[in-house]
Amino acid sequence: MYLKMNKFTKLTPLFLATSLVWGSQSMAEDTFTDWATVTQVTPIERQYTIRKPVEKCWKETVRVERQGKSDGSITNELIGGILGGVVGNQFGGGHGKDAMTIAGAALGASIANDHERYPTQSAGRYKEVERCETIYETEEKTEISHYRVSYRYNGQSFTTKMGYRPDESIRVKVSVSPARSR
Repeated sequence: MYLKMNKFTKLTPLFLATSLVWGSQSMAEDTFTDWATVTQVTPIERQYTIRKPVEKCWKETVRVERQGKSDGSITNELIGGILGGVVGNQFGGGHGKDAMTIAGAALGASIANDHERYPTQSAGRYKEVERCETIYETEEKTEISHYRVSYRYNGQSFTTKMGYRPDESIRVKVSVSPARSR
């Protein structure tokens, strides 16, 4: 199919581009800034808690006991057994004397063994040590989050949220466009 171009067909793209430019200019001209009167400013607060770790330390006196550890030798037990046998031999008569000697030897060896493994209370000493623990202190804080601002423009009331406290008036952007009719 052959399309014949006349002078109007050649100008159509130019008209279309011009109308788009004029249309965008008219839309830009329908928006402007003006001043509105502030009628009320309400600060909006937010509360929060700060929790910070704090190390608390104190000095404490503690008992340090000698370690009840065997030296691997049975010398103490042998000496205890001999001394126990000598003491046990002092009691009884006849076969009773032999029994007391054996019992004294066994008891002496046992006492020597216990003394080596479990030192007596007098074996301990005292020293001062530092103890520390981490505790958390809390602090309640309140700060202004934003401002609820009521204002009047052209006889109508509006409300907005602002990050700062405004003066007696604020700048507003006004956009004008035709209302849809029924």
